Amino acid sequence: MEENIDKFLDEIVLKVKEERVKRNISQLALAQILGHKSPNYIAKIETRKHDVSYNLSHLYKIAYEFGIEVADLIPHIQDSQK
Repeated sequence: MEENIDKFLDEIVLKVKEERVKRNISQLALAQILGHKSPNYIAKIETRKHDVSYNLSHLYKIAYEFGIEVADLIPHIQDSQK
């Protein structure tokens, strides 16, 4: 189960990064959207270091700023188990 959760979180990080890159938004700009002053927070999330990941508030803010639905950032559970 824990392995599935890690893969699920990895896929969320990947989806957010894909959307960020597609919109040409820097890690610094995304950090600022989330209320941080440094891109280091986003770098830690994108490399999945220190058990840092996006929470629901983050996903809401990202989806709002990107003009998408939160659901667009969350993989299907069945896909995460493969």
